[in-house]
Order: sequence, then C-alpha cells, then structure tokens
Amino acid sequence: MSFLFITRLYSGFESSLEKMNWKPEGVPTIYNLFDTIANKYDTSIIFTAKDSGATYTSNWIKKKDISIKLKNLNANVKILSGIFYFPSFIPRKLAMILRDVRQLLIIIIFIKKNNPDIVYCDSANVVIAYFLTKFFPNKPIVVRVLGVCSFWRSILNSKRLVHKIYKFAFKGNFASVIGTQDGSGIEYWFDEVLNKKVPRHVLLNGVTKNKINTSRRKKKKILFVGRLEDYKGILVFINAMIKVLKKHERSISIIIIGDGTLFDKAFSLTKSSGFVKNFSFLKSIPHNDVLNYYSNSDIYVSANTDGNLINTNLEAISSSCCMIIPSPQTKRFIDIKTYQLLQESVLYYKVNSVEDLSKKILYLLNYPDNIEKFKNKISNIKTNFIRTWKDRMDEEFLILKSLIDK
Repeated sequence: MSFLFITRLYSGFESSLEKMNWKPEGVPTIYNLFDTIANKYDTSIIFTAKDSGATYTSNWIKKKDISIKLKNLNANVKILSGIFYFPSFIPRKLAMILRDVRQLLIIIIFIKKNNPDIVYCDSANVVIAYFLTKFFPNKPIVVRVLGVCSFWRSILNSKRLVHKIYKFAFKGNFASVIGTQDGSGIEYWFDEVLNKKVPRHVLLNGVTKNKINTSRRKKKKILFVGRLEDYKGILVFINAMIKVLKKHERSISIIIIGDGTLFDKAFSLTKSSGFVKNFSFLKSIPHNDVLNYYSNSDIYVSANTDGNLINTNLEAISSSCCMIIPSPQTKRFIDIKTYQLLQESVLYYKVNSVEDLSKKILYLLNYPDNIEKFKNKISNIKTNFIRTWKDRMDEEFLILKSLIDK
C-alpha cells in the first residue's frame, strides 16, 4: 500500500523540517498518523505552506519548493512554497489564489507520476481535495478535519466569497471525511456542510499515558495549557486568577504553558496586577515536561470556547486532574459530547465569565478536600473513553485500509 498525505505546513512542524530531524510539536493527530503509516508502508508527505493568517502563524518564508529526507521519519517529504514563491509586487490576495493553483498543479502531477493508493488531505487543503476527486474519480480521496474552529463555523451562512468556496468544496464526493471529536460539535457541523452520501467518522483523540500524583500540598498549583489566543480564553483565565489572588495570594502558584499572539498582553496583565510573582509563563516546552506539570498540579483550568475534548484537556483527564471547564453551549452544539463523557466529574463555569470562574476556583481552594474528590471522580470515569495513541491510530488506519481494499 502507498499513501500520500497532503497537509498544511503546521507551525509545529517547521523546526523539524528546518533541522531535517523529525521532532514535531503540536498537531499530534497528524504526526502520530505519519509515524504509524510511514513505519510500515510507502509514504509520501506534501506540506503546503499557507502563510500567516488570523488563526495561523508561519515562519516559513522560503521562495522555492524543497524535497527532503528526515531523520526519524521514513517518508518522502516535499514542502511547497506559499506566497513567497511569487514576486512581492503581486497583491497578497492574488498571490494566495496563485499559490493554491500552483500547489494543486504540482500535486496533480505528483499523483499521476507516483499513483498512490490513497490520498489524505487535511481540511486546509479541502479545495485541492475537491479538485482531486474530479481528476482522479476512482482514487479514494480522504479529508481530515481537526475540529470546528471559528473559521469553519462561519462558512455555513457567510456571504464572503472565500467562505462560499470552502463550503462548496466540502460538498465534494470524497471517499470519507474523518473528524476529530474535540467537543466543537463537529458531528452536527458535518450534517450541515458535507455531501449527505459521503461516509464520515468522528474520532476522539488518544493520549500519552501519564503518572498520577496523589500527594497534597499547602501551596496550590493551578495549571493552564494551550495557545495564548482569544478563543482559548487566556485573558479570561488570568483575570479570574487575579480576582482569586486578592484573597489567596500566598497560597497559589499559577503555571501557564503555551505561546501565542496574546503572550505580551497576558504577561502585561499579570505585571500590572501586582501578582506577577505568582505566575510562571513557560511558553512551549517538551511534551514530557508538560505531562509532569499535569501530574503535579492541583487544579487544571480550561477556558476554551470552541470545545473541550481537545488534546490538552484529554491529557489532563488522563492524568486525573481536578478540572474546571466551560459549561456546554447547547445552542452552538459545543461541548454536548464533552458533558456526555465527563458528566459531573469536573466543575463547570459559565463560558467567558471571569466572575463565575473565579468563584469556582475559590470554592476548591476554600474546600480543598473537593480537589481530591474531583480527581477520584475523573479517575473512575475516564476508563470509559480514554485510550492510547496507538489504539487511536489503529482505528484510523483500519478506516483508510478499508477504502483501499474496496
């Protein structure tokens, strides 16, 4: 069997590609699949540089396409340049259109030459995937959606041309569409946006097994892990912690792991509050180190507004953390599945409410025995759905194999 993966050049992959040594950061759904398939089968990967945008940042500014071999990844890798391929005098929007057309033509030529058994595109390349179904109607073309972000949610009713193009592309006659169950309501979104005849699968991500720490401490550690962006709720979290610190300054240590466009604003907010010494900003750190922080925290807080079965939260669940997360947003179909799985094993607060979040944190600090109670609750309930990355990847591989075997 031979596989062709076509995915956006995620920022978490750029360092590995620069150093030609595969040590990816972020997007574990994608890199675990690469590792699983490439170890056993003929694998090619085409990364398409999509340049920076409102929800995506990239430092890849190379003007030419690159073909490389990576240490620790047995795959043929090609990186297609983005808008920097074109002269700088071309307007950005026009360059973006030319970029996608050029990338599509290169991919078509690659498929004609190499004839992979299956083509797997991430949702950033769904327009390319749509055209591939027209050029190669007998070849299984799979689309992968990593949850429903605000951009994907907006294409349903938007009148903007770019949104209409993406919405049209999602109606393609794909062999299958595979989505991540991240609490974003992706199964409902699929019903709205996909061709009704297209098979779809919604899969919960796996986790890396982590040790459980049951020790108690007087100085409580509160953990936040995630990109420092508005939709992740970092400013809501910090403002809530400042309210809490006014009553518990000496007994709290707050650890923030992650980087993003709001890093400077978040740090300035803590500095102006007078409680900067209580906060530790660790930016991006190795995954194993992150796991240690899960194990050694007393309270884990998520403020994500797009769904709370994301990778960071799954690892907190796996680590049996005492968790505080936003309440389900039933009108937006967000976190319905989250509540079905977690039920009352976590503490919920009103979405984007600094006041309610601070009250829930204070409740746990004032009654610390409840921290252990929530840890025990989540330790029991997680056995119903938490699984390893190997189990998760085996499931997706079987889906892909079944498409090839048809």
